[in-house]
Amino acid sequence: MPANRGLASFDNASQQKHKYQDLGQQLLREQRDKLETQLQVFQNALIAFKKQYNEELASNPQFRAEFTEICRSFGIDSLVVSSSLNGERIDEEEKYNQLGLRIIELCKLTKNLNGGIILVDELMTLINSDNGFNSAMKLKINERDILRALRELRSLGDELQLLVIGHRNYIKSTAQEISSDQNTILSAADILGYVSIGILRDNFKWKTVRCKTNLDELVSHGVLWVDSQGEDHEVKYWITSWISKQD
Repeated sequence: MPANRGLASFDNASQQKHKYQDLGQQLLREQRDKLETQLQVFQNALIAFKKQYNEELASNPQFRAEFTEICRSFGIDSLVVSSSLNGERIDEEEKYNQLGLRIIELCKLTKNLNGGIILVDELMTLINSDNGFNSAMKLKINERDILRALRELRSLGDELQLLVIGHRNYIKSTAQEISSDQNTILSAADILGYVSIGILRDNFKWKTVRCKTNLDELVSHGVLWVDSQGEDHEVKYWITSWISKQD
């Protein structure tokens, strides 16, 4: 009898557990449905707002940027709102406006990692891996798209600049100027991934103080990262695009 009561008790506890699990899943489904309904209401409101103020959004970059930020705060891509107005078609101007805003956002997000100088190829990879952005655009972004969006931003007075380091394109989002010496250092680092004082002395016949001054300034701005743990005990200065590549 005690054994039977024990088994019955176990069966009852198991049934109760399944009931709680079913109840929990039901509550989660109801909560998800409510959230989806709320998001749809927000999206419809944003579509109505864009329809009402479409001309001002097209002519006022600041107003357009604020509208995009509101959309993102609700987890709604502003391109989805635009496509709802344009019959699922994103016009060229809207495409490059939104791409430009995404470039600005990514430059800000990665500034602490690269000192405000990001490889265009790396930026392109980040944009194309953004499922929300890319599904709205319905195409892959290439380097020509990024360079065109950059030109559009510069025509509006944005401070983003195109840098050619070695044979590759970078975007600079910091006010820091890159001197000719520093560009030479970054071009050399772009080949091996790093430079050292010895490499600069041997290849460019610079004095140690010239090498150290320029390297220290690039390090202070986060453009180069220091590696002092090499087997040869020589300090290496890595360019950030190679660090992310090795990760």
